[in-house]
Amino acid sequence: MKVERVDLMDALRGFALIGILLANMLHFQFGSSGAEIIESANALNKVSYYFVKIVIEGSVYPIFGFVFGYVLIKMIESRENAELKYKNIVFRRAVGLSILGALHLTLLWEGDVLLTYGSTLFVLLLFFLKRRVKTYFVWGIILTAILGVGAFFGSNFVQLMKPLTAAEIMIYQEGTYVEILTQRVGEIIGGGGIGLVFTLLIIWIAFLIVSFLAVGPFVLFGMGMAKKDAFIQLEKGLQSYKKVALLVPVGLLLKGSIIFDTPFSLFMYSAGTYVLAIGYIALFAWLFNRYQTQMNHYFAPIGKLSLTNYLMQTIICTTIFYGYGFGLFGKLGVFVGILLSIIIYGIQLKISQLYLKRFSIGPVEMILRSFVYLRKPRKVN
Repeated sequence: MKVERVDLMDALRGFALIGILLANMLHFQFGSSGAEIIESANALNKVSYYFVKIVIEGSVYPIFGFVFGYVLIKMIESRENAELKYKNIVFRRAVGLSILGALHLTLLWEGDVLLTYGSTLFVLLLFFLKRRVKTYFVWGIILTAILGVGAFFGSNFVQLMKPLTAAEIMIYQEGTYVEILTQRVGEIIGGGGIGLVFTLLIIWIAFLIVSFLAVGPFVLFGMGMAKKDAFIQLEKGLQSYKKVALLVPVGLLLKGSIIFDTPFSLFMYSAGTYVLAIGYIALFAWLFNRYQTQMNHYFAPIGKLSLTNYLMQTIICTTIFYGYGFGLFGKLGVFVGILLSIIIYGIQLKISQLYLKRFSIGPVEMILRSFVYLRKPRKVN
């Protein structure tokens, strides 16, 4: 049972990784001007843009959060069964993810999510690690409702982010690494002394709150499902998975409302992201039970190395699009970006399969685990 459960979570994480790359590709290509490209895009790129927005964006990070919460509870249960302490491990994991995220955010790309999960883990450590199943679901629903209210009173969908100026686009296309780094974090590094410390502290506190609101619901849902021992005996839940998978078309319809840009589009889109994520998880569990060998072969390896692969996606894509690499920022269409995402993911999938024939843990995962457990993990199978 244990092997099946772990394989499902690894495969689900691997499945989410292609979605994350597709969603991030818009930002890699266009930055915060991503929403503006529709005005001048041709038909193929418009269809590609809305495909990413409706089918992918906003509905894959919740899956990552769900797996994150699920695996966290199972790790805690494993430590408790072995009569070992776990709070120090959770704390060091929060610190480790936050450090990796801060480095990723500062040195490579502003779209980091690792700092978000590290910050969320601090909140979980303080308030949510030893709670009843009901508590996890209740608080997950409360956070979802808060986000729903924010979406209901939020801005027009296309106006959510400030577009890049022509000068800023030029820096991404032709700038050096230092110039792009300065543009990304220039306002923070421009200060100094005590003022900088207080600024960073305030930013981190605000970021911690926003992070928990953003990914907390599905992390808590994952923790609750882990407490219920869901997905361990998949065959017993097949009918339930099939029924819940019907949320996929519902979520797609809700998210499709952005095409019409009504006053309620943002609210319907936001609701659709979560509905679609739940549907995707159920559909994947159902398919995993039927095609476990194939799913393990294709999705589990890249899922086991998800941290390394996630960071490699940033390195590859910033090299392709930023001025210190090939300088293709804003020059390729959305459709080409989708093709590029599939190629990158396919290469990572194959490399992950080959890598795991010799090693049992990825290089970045090894660094993080060494810090978390204060010992060097075994690398060779």
